[in-house]
Parts: sequence; C-alpha cells; structure tokens
Amino acid sequence: MGSEWVFHEVTRSTHNYDMGSLYIEEDQWRIVAPTEPGPQFHGTGGEMALWLSADEGQNWTKDRDITRNSPLNHTYARRPVNAHPDFWALWSDGNPDEMSPAHLYFTNRGGDHVWRLPYDMKMDFCEPKLVY
Repeated sequence: MGSEWVFHEVTRSTHNYDMGSLYIEEDQWRIVAPTEPGPQFHGTGGEMALWLSADEGQNWTKDRDITRNSPLNHTYARRPVNAHPDFWALWSDGNPDEMSPAHLYFTNRGGDHVWRLPYDMKMDFCEPKLVY
C-alpha cells in the first residue's frame, strides 16, 4: 500500500461539476460519467460514457458512449451499493440552463443498454423503457 495519493487524468469534460462513479474490480477499474459534451455545452453534465483501466487507473480508455444525441444533459451517475450487473449506474437528466423535466436512467455493467423510468409513476412498480 502506498503512503500518498497518486493522481492520473482520465479525461476532460466541459464542466467542473461533471460527476460519475468509480468501480474498482479485481482485474479492471471502471468509470461511468458524463465526460462527453452534451446539448447544453457549458452546463453541468453531458453524454454518459464508460471508461476502463487495466492498470489501476494509470491509463484510461473510453470503452463506449453510453448515451448519445440526447435532448438534455445527463449527470451525477451514482453507483448502487452491491450493484447487480443489470443495474450498474443510476442518474438523471435535465437542462442546467433553465427549468426542465428530469428523468431517471440506469445502465447495465457493460454500458450497452440504458433504461428510463416513467416520468409519472402510477403504481409502486413500473416497467422501464429501453432507450439506448
């Protein structure tokens, strides 16, 4: 174990409040975050991406864009405790420049599917819609 912090750049984004989650796994590290520019360019958030590192964060490679061509910025990807591979990250969208609707989204471990929860929940349980 080291005795001091080590800093490695993953990528650059368009806003200092762009926030994602780090997953430390046995053989690789993952980040789900809004690192790609979104439709509200200078506002918090953007398009979600999945980043991978096989050397404990020294080098990072973007594995995929999780969202794309979105009408609103996505932001604040959260890591559920003891996450199931089909419910790997949870976040919302919205327009950081003005009042707007906000939706809740989640993705799987591979970042290759994204679901959106209904805006109005009419029951305790509702079917999410596959959107990416």
